[in-house]
This record gives sequence, structure tokens and C-alpha cells, in this order.
Amino acid sequence: MQTLFQARRISKRRADELKKSGALGNALLLDTFNGIIIIEPVGSNLGDGDILSPEEADYELQPVWHLGPRSVLREARKRVGLEAEAGQLSGA
Repeated sequence: MQTLFQARRISKRRADELKKSGALGNALLLDTFNGIIIIEPVGSNLGDGDILSPEEADYELQPVWHLGPRSVLREARKRVGLEAEAGQLSGA
């Protein structure tokens, strides 16, 4: 399945720049224990770090690592083509 979004690492500085400029558009920022991840449209180049493979995204986008609302995590997983209700997500 072809997805229109990708998960990518982003520095705090770049995330702050995007928030201040209003350039996030329909991208999502997720705070995790391992840093910030942006869910961005493919080709937008909003993030400044590595693009996560589907396997890496599945691992990183788990409730155990995510520091924000589960609804945002569900939406992020859905956008990158992962099962929205992975493991512990169904409880919220």
C-alpha cells in the first residue's frame, strides 16, 4: 500500500521553527522518549533527520514511547499506513 505520509526524525530546533512559522500544515509532531518524530507528507522535507522505515515507524510509534495523547498517536500510525490500534492503543 502506497502511503502519502512518512515518519521522520526532526530536531527540536527545526520543530520549533516549523511551529513558529506555521509551516506544519497537515504534518504531525510527536514527542517520544527517543526524540521528536514528524509525520509529514512524502516529499515535503519538513523534517531534518532520517526517514523511518515502516518497521522503524511501527516500533517508534508505540504507546510506551509516545509522550502525548493517544489520539494523536493513532492518527500518526494511520497516516503512515500502520494499524491504528496496535497493542495497547485500543484502551484509550
